[in-house]
Amino acid sequence: MMESATPSPTCGSPSHRPWRPTPTEWAVFMRERNISSEVTDTTKTTAELHWGKPLDDGGMDVTGYIVEHKKDGEEAWVKDTTSPLRITEFVVPGLQAGAKYHFRIAAVNAMGVGEPAQTADLVEIIEREEIPDLELDVELRRTLVVKAGNSIRLFVPIKGRPTPAVTWSKEDTAVKTRAIIDNTESYTLLVIPDCNRRDGSEYYFRVSAENEFGIGEAAETSDPIRASQAPTPPQMVAITDVTKNSVSLAWTKPKHDGGSRITGYVLEAQKKGTDQWTHVTTVKSLDFTVKNLNESEEYVFRVMAVNLSGRSLPRESKHVVIREQSTEPEFDLRGICQKTVIAKAGDNIKVEVPVTGRPKPTVSWQKDNQALKLTQRTMVENTSTSSILTMNECLRSDSGVYSVTGKNIVGSVTENIIVKVHDV
Repeated sequence: MMESATPSPTCGSPSHRPWRPTPTEWAVFMRERNISSEVTDTTKTTAELHWGKPLDDGGMDVTGYIVEHKKDGEEAWVKDTTSPLRITEFVVPGLQAGAKYHFRIAAVNAMGVGEPAQTADLVEIIEREEIPDLELDVELRRTLVVKAGNSIRLFVPIKGRPTPAVTWSKEDTAVKTRAIIDNTESYTLLVIPDCNRRDGSEYYFRVSAENEFGIGEAAETSDPIRASQAPTPPQMVAITDVTKNSVSLAWTKPKHDGGSRITGYVLEAQKKGTDQWTHVTTVKSLDFTVKNLNESEEYVFRVMAVNLSGRSLPRESKHVVIREQSTEPEFDLRGICQKTVIAKAGDNIKVEVPVTGRPKPTVSWQKDNQALKLTQRTMVENTSTSSILTMNECLRSDSGVYSVTGKNIVGSVTENIIVKVHDV
């Protein structure tokens, strides 16, 4: 049976005689040695500890941790935390270089302080030697574009024991003019304020670190860094098609991208009689079809190129009236060699003929100057862009001249296709 005692109303130090709860209180108290802890780093005067949360919190939330250390050969434990820590790591300061220490951590909850968990091994307080190392962020491994007038800012974390000396270079020359360099134990920062296009001549930056134990591998921006400005306008905006409610436009790239990649194009529209430009879309392509326009209304369109520094000036199209364009029907037979289809009896034949025309043509088929008789075996399907003749399990009697005719208000056109079916 566990000995009972009256609990203290305050959280005591683990260096004091441990409080032992009654059996009923033990259910909500920390059990002994259920915290995993280790020393992860040392310097000449410090030790860095990390530990995990208790395996058993005694039925109540852990509110903090107390850290203590003891020099090897001594009896007294020294308390390192003035109040319970909320985190699970701590750097113990003020240790003696070359000495060896024990460390222990105790968890705290509303009932008090649990039995401390001690690190498994003695820890010698020494400066750990480490060759310099640099970590280039993924953003620095791509092309960096800075708007003219803004600052170039390169932040690079560094490692190394003792603290490395850091140098920056640009095109194998030390960075000096206008550059501000801030070096600390954990990072180096290069700032070039108020950059201009001269700074944007595509420079590569290299940073290296050195201490008495070696020279770290230099880290270099794999893509250039340059200052940029907004691009010039697209060189031309053309209208490629018009229907009763849409306009298709195409444009060319700007003559100059402003020093950075074009990321897209902004398209706007203005109706005749108004001063307002309406945003239509932002696209990456060099063409777009504007839909849902008002028939018989007159419009003008404009396109602006965009890069990371902003928009170009606009380039306008010609004015255009929205109305259906009338063209006579036309068949495209380039996919049918010499306008002849040859098949073996029993094969399936499929002839697809693209068709254009405004308004949309009506299409009909004939065989040997007679209306084509449609059956479950012989079928015709007309889509918005083509007419498809299908003959399943064809027979020798399917041979002949097939005529396809397209008609609209502008005119009529007929094309002939020869079908030859041979015995197997």
